[in-house]
Order: sequence, then structure tokens, then C-alpha cells
Amino acid sequence: MNRPAIRPLTAVFVILAVVLLATLAFVIVALLENPSGSGPRTAGPAVPSWASHEEAASWADRTLAGLTLERKVGQMICPDIAAGYIAADDPRLAQWKRNARELGVGMMVLYGGTPRDVAHLLNTLQKEAGLPLLMAADFEGGPGQQVAGASEFPANMAFAAAASEDLMVRAGRVGAEEGRAMGIHLTYTPVVDVSMRPDNPAESVRSFGGDLDLLGRMVRAYVKGYNEGGMLTTAKHFPGRGDVALMPGRPDFNYNDKPAASVEAEEFRAFQHAVEAGVTFIMTEHIAVPSVTGGSDLPASVEPKLTTGWIRDKLGFQGLVTTDDLWYPHVAARFGENEVAVLAVEAGHDIVLKPKDPAAAIRALVAAVRSGRIAEDRIDRSVRKLLYWKARLNLHKERFVDEARVAGSVGTAAHLAVVREAADKSLTLLKNDGVLPLAPERLAGSKIVNIAVQKADGDPSPAALAGKLAAAFPGIRNFALRPDMDPAYYEKVRQAAVGADLVILSLFLQRNRLGDAAPVREPDLAFIQKLTKAKPGAVVAMSYGNPHLIRKLDDVPAFVVGYGERGWFGNQAVYFDAFIGLLRGEVRPAGRLPVKVSDAYPIGAGLTY
Repeated sequence: MNRPAIRPLTAVFVILAVVLLATLAFVIVALLENPSGSGPRTAGPAVPSWASHEEAASWADRTLAGLTLERKVGQMICPDIAAGYIAADDPRLAQWKRNARELGVGMMVLYGGTPRDVAHLLNTLQKEAGLPLLMAADFEGGPGQQVAGASEFPANMAFAAAASEDLMVRAGRVGAEEGRAMGIHLTYTPVVDVSMRPDNPAESVRSFGGDLDLLGRMVRAYVKGYNEGGMLTTAKHFPGRGDVALMPGRPDFNYNDKPAASVEAEEFRAFQHAVEAGVTFIMTEHIAVPSVTGGSDLPASVEPKLTTGWIRDKLGFQGLVTTDDLWYPHVAARFGENEVAVLAVEAGHDIVLKPKDPAAAIRALVAAVRSGRIAEDRIDRSVRKLLYWKARLNLHKERFVDEARVAGSVGTAAHLAVVREAADKSLTLLKNDGVLPLAPERLAGSKIVNIAVQKADGDPSPAALAGKLAAAFPGIRNFALRPDMDPAYYEKVRQAAVGADLVILSLFLQRNRLGDAAPVREPDLAFIQKLTKAKPGAVVAMSYGNPHLIRKLDDVPAFVVGYGERGWFGNQAVYFDAFIGLLRGEVRPAGRLPVKVSDAYPIGAGLTY
């Protein structure tokens, strides 16, 4: 049967109607995405959306009701995984899949890999899990601390030195965007440990410092940035390990021996700031505080007076409390490798992080419930909270990431610009006796000698810096003072330095945790003192991560500090470029010391020009 032909005029009306409807739909979508009418959004990955409280709570209740006791307990366990190349028959991968599929663990914490490795591995493990996994990682220095190729930021102290909440928020957004692109939902940061005593900078630049009001502003900005990017945050390491000592009789454990009033006004106030900022998790540490627990030598990981008494009851925290690693040999030896998981839950923890044997820890907790030692509704409270936050992240709807989009979101030029900005704005000039700024003619054609002073023979940073300096200042001569150095080498370095127009001291001398804050070797110190006398006004020192060195090197006419020690202690290499920019006049020092170094260099010290 032949259909009647559509007349030309009718066809025109149909086409116009389709165009108008498409235009209207586009306008509606645009308004929904940008209701303020402030203009189009910048291009880039969409920020993950949050489910409503009501939707998340409803899903958590329904899901919890369908879980066996074993599966409920499994949700409370967080084993570790490692990215990088993994063969299909690698026994580690098989175990991780069993943890997800058979044990029903609720979380995993990731270490290492490249962005694509991470996204692929996490997608693989999400496929194995009956319920979506909450994936965690330590982003203390940003995602690049864990994942090669992702953006790695300087340490917390850099942001405190720059004192820019806007910069901290933007860095948090970068971390969250990259984390979510790879399939990571929770960062075990920020570190909120304080650094109050110059003779005991235990956590070094990991800390925001000793100005508690500044710390509070930075923590709020940190949490805001990560939340805006769709990730959850964790305040650690309660009860604070920025001012601790070795415990008498138990040297494997740390304790805080300060009076209760000091602990409450300093360490606990820092965590109160974190609670008020809206962190989702608090991580405890294996640290005792006898002054606030009636003399107990039990660490927070198993001490109810700290985990429940303080975190819950006095700080008013309603989120999730996780242990730190429970596999540590000294922890397992003291409390039992499986019993410690039971003790941790009894103390008030919701999440058991990295038990030595996840399956055995689950069996121990299930037995504790069935024996009446732990009430099942106590387990339910913890699991409901975890399920709730999984749903708030919309993982109940979409747990996978698009691996093809990773390269457009991780380690991008825009993100690396924020990394560099953090380094540039945090550079702190503690002393300047007429050395800086350098006149352009002083650099042009001048003889420059760089002397790296390194704590460890195998430190790769001095050589990396030497390469950067050689590219920036052709003809520069590089030397390194190392622990294994032939003493005769000092004379070779001295001769080169005496004939130079400018001498750079590049200091790679990390503090000794719970020891010497400024570990300068005596022969090196004597050499530097003679050098500064021989070259007055021609020596500039750059400390890569340790502001306390100036206490022993106060004779140096110009002293600059950056806040990165590598690894857990922030991006160090980014300060190579920042310092070169300073020498060239492209960067001006603007940072202020966020920690007390001495009476001569208190909180707030810092020069500019």
C-alpha cells in the first residue's frame, strides 16, 4: 500500500518544530547545569554528584538489612592493594579479588601505580564486589604521592606558609578530580598533627605547623576543596603525633607526656577544627596519652577513653573512625594480630585498617559478636555509616570509572600549574644580608658553585637538582657533601667556592624524627662556617624541607626554605624550579614561617623584597 507523500510546506513545519524542540531542550539542560546564569562552565571532567541524605540513608538501611553478620563485619575491613603492572595470574590479584568477592570487604586502600593502572585495577576489583567498594589512598602530597604521573603537591606546611585558603581549596579540588577520575573516593588526609616544639618537630612539614588558628583555616579549606571535587577526607593521626616521645618501657610505641590542659588546648583543638570542617573520617594512631585517660598506657587504637570518650563524646564526631595499620609487628605482638581488631572495635572504631590477615580478623570479630562480647547493633551502626557514605558518593548507582578519560583529568598542565603556584607562594626567606635579589648582571656570565649537603648517600635529589641548575645556569659547577665522602674532597670544593661569584648551599638534611631537628654533620658545619666567612654576601642557602637548619647555619647571609622532603613529606622537586625562579628574579619570596624554629625565627617570620 502506497503512503501519501508529505507536502513541502508540511515538511518545513516539521523541521522547524524539531529544531525548536532541540533548542528548548538545550536551554533547559544548560539552565539546570548552570542555574546562576553566570556563563558556560569551563571544559573538563564533570564533578561527581552527591546523592541526597534521604536517598543515601534509605539505601544504607535496605542494604544493611540484607547482609549476614559475616558480610556486615567484612564491610568494616580495609586491606591494602598495590597498582602497577600486575599479571593476570599474579597471586596478589587473586587474593584481592577473593577479598572483594568472598570476604565482602567494604574498603581497600591503594598504593602505587600509574593513573591508568589504578583506574583499571579498581574497576577490576569493583566488578568482583557484591557491594561497591570505597577506595581510599593517602594523598598527603596530593595524588602524585601515591600515583606516578598524578599531581604531587608540596607538604601541608607549604600551604600554611602561603596562608592562602583559596590556594588550599584549589589544590583540594585538583586532588579530588584526579582521585575520582582514577576511582578513588577517600583520602586519608589531612594530617592535623600540630608542631609546637622546635626541639621535637616529629612530623616535620607534614604538619600545618603550630599556629592553631591558621591550621584550622587550612583544614577547612582542604576539606572544602576535596568535597567540592567529590571526595571524602580523613583527619589524622588522633590523638596527634606531632609532639610525642618514645614510651618508657615500650620503645616501639609513642606517647604524649604533656599535661591534660596542654593536650586539650593543642592536639585536641586541632582535631576539633577538623570535626567542625566536616571531615568524614578520623584515623587514630598507636599513641597513648596518660594525662587524659587516667594514666592508661594503651594507644588510641585500643583505648575507649580516647576513641569513644574523646572523639565521640567530647569532640562530638559522628562520622567514621578508622584505625591506622594494624599489621605492624609491635602492635600485633602486644595485642594479638587478630585480637587487636576486636579491641579496636570495642574501643569505638568503625573501620579496621590493614589487619595482618583480613579473613582471620573477620572471623575474630564474628566470634566476638556471637559470644556476646560485641553487640550486633554495634556492628550495624558502623556498617550503616559506611554504606551511607558510599551512597552519598552515588557508588550505589555507578561504581566504575571511564578509563579512557583518565589522561584528560590526571596530571594535566592546569593542575601542575597549581602545584607550582603552591611552591612559589610558599618560598620563605628567613634571612637576607643583602644577597637577594640578585642583579641580572650578577647572574649573566658569573661563576656559580652549587654545594649540595645531603643526609643520605643514596638520595637522588641532589643529582636531579644539579641537572636543573646546569640547564638554568650554564657553566655552574656542582658538588655534593655526602656521609661517605673522602675528607680530602672538602679542599676541592673550597677552592671552587672561593673563586665563585655566587655559592649556593642546597640542603637535603631531613630532621631526625624524635631526635636532632637539624642534623648537620660536624665536618660539614665547620666547612660551611669557614666558607661563609670567606665569601660574605655571596652565599645563599636553600633548605629543601627543613626550616630548623637555620639554627645551626645562622651565619649564612641568605637562607630560603621550601616545604618538601619527598615521599610522605611532600613534593621536593617542584622547589628546584621555584628556587631557580627566585634566583632569576621571576619569583619573590612571600611565605611566612608557620612553625616556631627559635626565638629568633618565630611563627610568622619571613622576609620579602
